[in-house]
Amino acid sequence: MPHATIRPLAICASLLRASLLRLALLACTGRADLDNIFPTIFSNNPVARHTTCSVPAGVATPCALNPFDEANSVMQLHIQTLPTVGGLYETSQNYRSYASDPKNAPVPVQEHQLPFLITDTIHRVVYIPPSDIFPPEGRWASFTYTATEPINGSVSEHGQVVFSSPANQISLSSFIGGADSWTIFGNLHSQVPDWEAFGWGQLSRYVYGADEVQYSDFETNSDRTKWYFAANPGKFYLPELAGAYGGNLRFTVASTYGDYSYLNTPLDWVTIDCDSCDSGRGLRIVRYADNGLTWDGAEKTVSIPLHANDFWMRDWKNTALPKTRATDCEIASVLAGVTRLLILGDFTQAGEGVALDDVSIEASTEQPAYPLACQQGCTCAHDARWRRVSCCGSRAKVYPV
Repeated sequence: MPHATIRPLAICASLLRASLLRLALLACTGRADLDNIFPTIFSNNPVARHTTCSVPAGVATPCALNPFDEANSVMQLHIQTLPTVGGLYETSQNYRSYASDPKNAPVPVQEHQLPFLITDTIHRVVYIPPSDIFPPEGRWASFTYTATEPINGSVSEHGQVVFSSPANQISLSSFIGGADSWTIFGNLHSQVPDWEAFGWGQLSRYVYGADEVQYSDFETNSDRTKWYFAANPGKFYLPELAGAYGGNLRFTVASTYGDYSYLNTPLDWVTIDCDSCDSGRGLRIVRYADNGLTWDGAEKTVSIPLHANDFWMRDWKNTALPKTRATDCEIASVLAGVTRLLILGDFTQAGEGVALDDVSIEASTEQPAYPLACQQGCTCAHDARWRRVSCCGSRAKVYPV
């Protein structure tokens, strides 16, 4: 065989050996575990904290990530998923040194580079939204990241980073073009609200529902069954809502008819469910129309803070158990796993008609707002050795194992 033929074959053999060695190293370190036979064991320390960054249209926006470590160690942050729209970039060297434009590196992070190590020493990335479009209803996009303590190799759970609208909205239904997949829950016939394509006061293109049955309790005169507006799952049942802790739930309501001198009791104005919370038993928090939150049927824009200091109550879904004030971690865990959001329409003891518009969930301007202790996890009632966010609200005395 000619010498010129042997040399390429030798080179190919060397490359093959190098490739096989690399695959072996990946397999030994668990990075080639394609079938997830040996999944990564996440730690409660460090923590890749959830955060939200407001992004104007057409603007390259830096966003600071917020890892935490109890020993205050220097950590490595890895991007695990990428935004579905727009581009995610490393910060440019001139921005790191002089805070000057351009803020972003020339090329965005690509999917084949994941998990991508962030090299900015103060943990910043830059998000550029799609060009020449208006801000969306709600968030632009989101991505997840992890924090790794490089000495002992501890890896955090995934942290959510949400790029919200310029108004800090993560979720929004403005009903500008229809009912936006909202439904009616608890009424006799109607399962979809009417969409009204005109303006009425502050309401402009809104949804409308009316009471179709009065099933009265003769002792209290209140309705034994009530009807609600149920939120669009595609916009409001998202893990990104973890970034909304400390923000607000906002909506506008007005009534077309009804006697608001005779109200149902209790008035569970907003109900949020999480099926995976409380170790899979489910957890429900309710904001009642009390403690300064009232409505007489007139047009009103309602703003409800999403934290424990605003009279959110935990409904144990058991009439034998009294409702209790929802804790920080109960509210935080529900927001991270929302499976139902209801807004009460059935306020009066007789019939009423209610219009609803501009329902939004907004993040706090101060980030990170998600409680650190809650993201580190709550002690599980079924096994005190474990701490998980899904165990928040788990109480052995209420639900014995």
